[in-house]
Amino acid sequence: MVRTTFRRRVSAAAAAAAMVGGLLVGGLAAGAAPAAAADPYAGYLFSYFTGEGTSTGERVYFALSRGNDPVRYDELNGGGSILTSTVGTGGVRDPFIIRHPTSGTFYQIATDLKMNGYGNWDAAQRTGSRSIVVWESTDLVTWSAPRLELVSPATAGNTWAPEAYWDDAAGHFVVFWASKLYATSDPNHTGSSHNRMMYATTTDFNTFTPAQVWKDPGYSVIDSTVAKDGGTYYRFTKDERSNTSSTPCGKFIFSESSTSLTSTSWTPLQTCIGKTTSSNPGVSAAEGPTIFKSNTENRWYLFLDEFGGQGYVPFTATSLGATTWTKVSSFDLPASPRHGTVLPVTQAEYDRLLATYGSRSLVARHSGKCADVPNQSRATGVAITQYTCNGGANQKWRAIDAGSGYVRLQGVQSGLCLQAATSRSAVTQETCDTGTDQQWTVTSSGGYDRVAVRSSGRCLDVNGASTANSAAVLTWTCNGATNQQWSR
Repeated sequence: MVRTTFRRRVSAAAAAAAMVGGLLVGGLAAGAAPAAAADPYAGYLFSYFTGEGTSTGERVYFALSRGNDPVRYDELNGGGSILTSTVGTGGVRDPFIIRHPTSGTFYQIATDLKMNGYGNWDAAQRTGSRSIVVWESTDLVTWSAPRLELVSPATAGNTWAPEAYWDDAAGHFVVFWASKLYATSDPNHTGSSHNRMMYATTTDFNTFTPAQVWKDPGYSVIDSTVAKDGGTYYRFTKDERSNTSSTPCGKFIFSESSTSLTSTSWTPLQTCIGKTTSSNPGVSAAEGPTIFKSNTENRWYLFLDEFGGQGYVPFTATSLGATTWTKVSSFDLPASPRHGTVLPVTQAEYDRLLATYGSRSLVARHSGKCADVPNQSRATGVAITQYTCNGGANQKWRAIDAGSGYVRLQGVQSGLCLQAATSRSAVTQETCDTGTDQQWTVTSSGGYDRVAVRSSGRCLDVNGASTANSAAVLTWTCNGATNQQWSR
């Protein structure tokens, strides 16, 4: 299998960008309440899954924004999963994270569904799980064990893409999801049905009111997400019908508004959101919308999951009721992001996530070995070599934003930075400073990354293309060779 890159980079303009906020690089979330301590937001946490194509894809993954940039993120935990379900089907999809408005407790909820190795979508909607998976945390890094919470009635065949929003007037969360409902006279769910949006309410994600139908236009709709602006709620939902001449907005998103969150009669706003037009580029199909407001300006971001394509793609507008959502031309997301959530976080939360999950390895393609500090030294002037990857702190690196699209690569063990001072130079660890010989860019090509130092423009290289342990890591003229290609 090809190794996952440090990030998924989009557009030529982004090709020279580096990572910000502690990983290797180049408003309010849907349902989110203000931070309990009323601290200003300093970035965004992106919670997502990666799909059924791999045995580990139906887990919860995290990425962290580069500061307050809403469309550039870097994978946490070295690109590995953060949460794994050990209950229900053993798989989770469509993770959604929300902050309690007064206690500050975070709830991560998800679809209880595992399609890898199964693949029967019809059965998953007839005899699938009627529960959602729930985790809790007070700090975003320490999570409870997963638990199953039954929310759908016995007539439901599935419980898909659960989300929630706090209802200020009622003082509880409204939790909503998609289900196919079957007749009570059809206990085996063999008849015909369609997905409709359901809802229940809760204050603690332990006890839920009986489910009710929230949106049923007579054909399948799924994946609703909600945001509030002023006194108005805005709902974005996927039209699940086939995309044909008679249903041209099928497989795209439509929006509605209401002053009551639990109303069953919302005012239609826009259809075909995400679809390419002559004046507005889009995607081939869209589901899993997630909506959030910029932390720094009066702007909203709508991420749409291009299923069967590249995964999430950001769109933007200056109001939730906008007639046009514009595709963001330059963005940088994780390698395979699917239906998830973007949650604004405070500086303390951002730093805690970074400190817990924000380090990476540098793995040479040609040898599969890691950039390593010999003998775990913490001294300055020590030359970096490659060595068998072992997960040690001396093989882990984090990035510090150096400005202008550059980062310093800092050793987790020593706190010293990678430095390459001349055109062909051994890379050493030195006290971090502001010099251009400690500033690096990371660009992606062919599934691997090229790491170049600002002072000379030369690339990180394994001397002599050696595959041996302890071969020197240095800089050399960029040439695209495998000994200059790195992964995490």
